[in-house]
Amino acid sequence: MKNSLVSLRLGACLGALALGFGMLAGCGSHSNSGTPSGEGGSAGSVGEGGEGGTGEAGAGGGGAAPATCTPSVEIASDSRSFIVTDPEVLAKFNLERVLQQLIDEAGGPLGFTPLELLQRLFDTENTAAGGAFADVAHCDAFSFAFMNEAPTHCPRAEGALATDPNLLTDGDPNSFVPVAIVNRFDLTRISGVACGEYRIVYAKSSGKTNPDDRVFIIIEASLANPLMPDVMGCAPVANMWASLEKETDIEIVASKLENFFFTGLPGFKPVVHPDNCGDQSPEDDGSYGGSKGQVRVGHKMQVPWEWREFLLKRQPAGQAPLSFVPVTVKNNPLPERFDVEATPGEEWFRQEFMMTSTQPLASSDIHGIRMQSPGKSNMGQSAFEGAAASDYASRGSKQPGNDFASQLDDHLTSLNLGTSCPPDDPLTGKNILQRASVQTCAGCHAPQKFLDAGNGIGCGLTWPDSLGEVHIDESGKLSPALTDVFLPRRAAVLSTFVGGCSIDAINAMLMPADPGDMVIPK
Repeated sequence: MKNSLVSLRLGACLGALALGFGMLAGCGSHSNSGTPSGEGGSAGSVGEGGEGGTGEAGAGGGGAAPATCTPSVEIASDSRSFIVTDPEVLAKFNLERVLQQLIDEAGGPLGFTPLELLQRLFDTENTAAGGAFADVAHCDAFSFAFMNEAPTHCPRAEGALATDPNLLTDGDPNSFVPVAIVNRFDLTRISGVACGEYRIVYAKSSGKTNPDDRVFIIIEASLANPLMPDVMGCAPVANMWASLEKETDIEIVASKLENFFFTGLPGFKPVVHPDNCGDQSPEDDGSYGGSKGQVRVGHKMQVPWEWREFLLKRQPAGQAPLSFVPVTVKNNPLPERFDVEATPGEEWFRQEFMMTSTQPLASSDIHGIRMQSPGKSNMGQSAFEGAAASDYASRGSKQPGNDFASQLDDHLTSLNLGTSCPPDDPLTGKNILQRASVQTCAGCHAPQKFLDAGNGIGCGLTWPDSLGEVHIDESGKLSPALTDVFLPRRAAVLSTFVGGCSIDAINAMLMPADPGDMVIPK
């Protein structure tokens, strides 16, 4: 066993080092994989509906057939190894405790409270003139979130929460309660830079009874690998989550998760740490999954329902020690750029989209569908309706023969993509645009708003349903997309990692490297 582990570690290091040299030589992030996918765009890439990717050929695979393995263990996808919703466990993860730990880990001064930090988050929805805090990045001030396009609604109704004193008061309709703890080990990259993401989903209490007063906060922490670039350095993390599958003592489950999130496994920082929630990421980071954690907010205290993204950043002396900094929502290109007639000057975007996204979006495997939108194309909001809605198919398929969908039809033909699709369900340019929509934050959480009846996306594939606007609701209920499609895939990734498979088979299940990983040999 010891020799086997050494062999795995050596293989992982050599693969990552080879990848590092490739990046230094200017190779793209997917040069070593066959048809990569990932929650950096794969299968509903954001929130809790997306899933990890496959760098199918693995590190250094050069496009060869991916290695396969039958793991010695098969972890059940409906177990606590992936999502925990037990009230006894969630009670130990109240939002005040999490925010206090983030403040403490940042060295925050006495007197700066979790309530103020949370109020500051919602103050970003106010204008500077109507804001509660002078040093917050208000919606009408410059920020990287809206460097490409101004927000469609500024201020928003959620800004009123910036002065609410009861956001952390049990039982108050404006308070936030934990509804799920989520394991995203499937977001581990073959570069070994991080060991996946670990998430806590909070919901505004009012949403249980009022569908027009819903807000979700998701802490999406990326856990750095202390043995980077050795991906097997993530084994303690994988083993901890795997151990929860058959654990029947709920107190032991709670204790293990508390230790993981608030103390840290040996050699690892605690998950609840500013470094894991965006403090180490540049504000203009444009690559989903290439970041180092973030905080995501979905809200509908007014129409339209929107999702926004933030980095938790330490601030200079003299300011609040921590701040939620608005950034672009990854994989959310401006919808008007898909409209040939409305934006003739944006042909560069359409050409780039065709060259970089057509092939992965055309995947015949739902787990292989992905898109990676550069920061210069992303919005600061991802909306279900209105001007910022991620409805790319309606924007790009207005005039058959002269629209972007028609250009994509020709491009699919030139690449010989979709040739094996059922004759009665071909893969079309419109399908490519529909698939792009479900890679966005809004499209992932509400696919039915952007797809035709039945959720068909061409070539015999049907996109799975959410719960309308979310994948985990205020009661902890899970969407069909999670239970039937995404969780089984995550279970396969974790089972392969802990189930005695070769490093090639493990790499074939992990996400491809991202240029932002910066894997540079020492």
